Amino acid sequence: MAVKKNFDQSAQAVPPKKSGNRKWWIGGSAFAFIFIIFLLYNPQATIHYGVCKVYIELNEPYPEKIKYLGMEDFGQFIRIIYRRIDPFGVISVNTVECTFKIEDGVVTPYLLSVDINGKRKAYEAENPVRVEAFNKSVPTIEANPPDLRVPYFPLDDMSAYRDFYNSDD
Repeated sequence: MAVKKNFDQSAQAVPPKKSGNRKWWIGGSAFAFIFIIFLLYNPQATIHYGVCKVYIELNEPYPEKIKYLGMEDFGQFIRIIYRRIDPFGVISVNTVECTFKIEDGVVTPYLLSVDINGKRKAYEAENPVRVEAFNKSVPTIEANPPDLRVPYFPLDDMSAYRDFYNSDD
């Protein structure tokens, strides 16, 4: 049996063209993964927010519910906006500014002062003696931090105001 040494080039199998389907699947999967991570991401605040939050919860007289609406971190002080419902159903929105001590150019988690709703009225919780007594518990708060998720309340969204007073949380 004789073997032909030269084959007809047109008779050889042509490899099929690879389409970009595999690249599209890989790109789509990567995009879906990043999108899911984005949806599940919840920003965390510093321990300063946690210390101020604990101070609010310990010094708010008879709160039925407290909902944190916003937090602004300015480095040495933090401003927290929260809604409080007392046992009688009275709803109030308060602002607290917690100022922290600076030692050797570093902001510590120890409170220097607390300002509730500006300087128009002096509250008992703003008393420097009470703030210094609270500072003794800061190492415990650092060891067991509270929920440090940054509160989100869309203050620019008018539709959110409809349910502002009627929300169950």
